[in-house]
Amino acid sequence: MELQSERGQAKNSSSCALFVFAHQDDELCYIAKMKRLASEGKRIEILWITDGALFVPAEVRRKESTRAMEMLGIDSSHLHFWNFPDSRSFEHAPQIVNRLTDFIGELEPSEVYTIAFEGGHPDHDTANFAVATAAKRQNPVLRLYEAPLYNAYKTPILSFSKFIPAETKTAYTPMSFSDQLLRIKVVLNYKSQFWMTVLPVLAVGWIRAFGPGEPYRPMPEWNYRQPPHEGKLSYERLTSKLMFNVHFSDFRNAVSSVPCSSSEK
Repeated sequence: MELQSERGQAKNSSSCALFVFAHQDDELCYIAKMKRLASEGKRIEILWITDGALFVPAEVRRKESTRAMEMLGIDSSHLHFWNFPDSRSFEHAPQIVNRLTDFIGELEPSEVYTIAFEGGHPDHDTANFAVATAAKRQNPVLRLYEAPLYNAYKTPILSFSKFIPAETKTAYTPMSFSDQLLRIKVVLNYKSQFWMTVLPVLAVGWIRAFGPGEPYRPMPEWNYRQPPHEGKLSYERLTSKLMFNVHFSDFRNAVSSVPCSSSEK
């Protein structure tokens, strides 16, 4: 797959960049990107779809993300928490898409960043679906991007920060030494997610320190009625099934009833 760099991209200081996440730690895949866009003068708006309260109180997770974003210079007035149920957001897909369609219309962002459709977590896939569908309703030419977190593509365990192959090209946000240090400081804010987030992110960070940077790409034209890859998805495997008890068919059935255009609602 051909690689691209964001160095040399045109500067647009008058627009808004919207980031849409499922949980209060998903933003770790875009730390350098958010910092760079903010330094270019773009207004950063961040939305979390779920309450993140599967194992930890929602208020704890909200405070962790708020503190982390403050470290990037993003004020709490630009942070939005919707509180749909953690791990079951797909069951609320119609409401999420409708609300996000209106939200995009209010903000009028020039670009939207979200998590990859990769079968890692049902809420991640719901966020990706919601962004794609809401954008199609509100502004079909809106630039959409996705970033990988984790998936079970061609691995017996999990693959972190690696894309499932698709037709769009991977780009990277370069990370300087100071960016790496900032990322470590930000990661350590998520004390409630030490085992599930902090350790994996720090491990991937060591690898990324010698790589091209944070990966992201234009969102492919996903078919959400088909799994993102062959074999069992991450959340369908035994260890995750004990946590989620979700199959891809559950996700597919939920999103299949959501109309792609506002006229179909």
